[in-house]
Amino acid sequence: MTTTENDTLELTRLFKAPRERVFAAFTTPESMNQWFGCGSKVTTCTTDFRIGGSYRLETRNPESGETFIVTGAYREISPPAKISFTWTYEGDADWADCESVVTIQLKALGDQTELSLTHTGFPSAASKGNHSTGWNECMDKIDALLMSQPTAAR
Repeated sequence: MTTTENDTLELTRLFKAPRERVFAAFTTPESMNQWFGCGSKVTTCTTDFRIGGSYRLETRNPESGETFIVTGAYREISPPAKISFTWTYEGDADWADCESVVTIQLKALGDQTELSLTHTGFPSAASKGNHSTGWNECMDKIDALLMSQPTAAR
């Protein structure tokens, strides 16, 4: 699949937390359970957080009962600056021949962190739009998670 500008989503978010804490939000099922999902709740999360390791996130929309399963493998892990992983949906015909890639880059700005997310390889413009909404909701949840942690963890 050829990547074009139309199938690349980029967003940037500033968090009031050191980048080690922002990076940690992506490393364990316990933290990912708290922020992943757009209008849905994580029901199962497994991660093998190492290069070549895989992850699987199953979510369920409480209103519709619809289940979504996202899977992928970690391509690059450079603590605390970068994470890159593949992204696809199990059981979704639109994603049958599609494997997208998400890259998270973290830049320290004093006691804050700038997160840059690039997600490429969507099967359609509609999917890119849905993911823009979803990733922004996830970033809001990460921000709330970081702000709710005790001062000692900050």
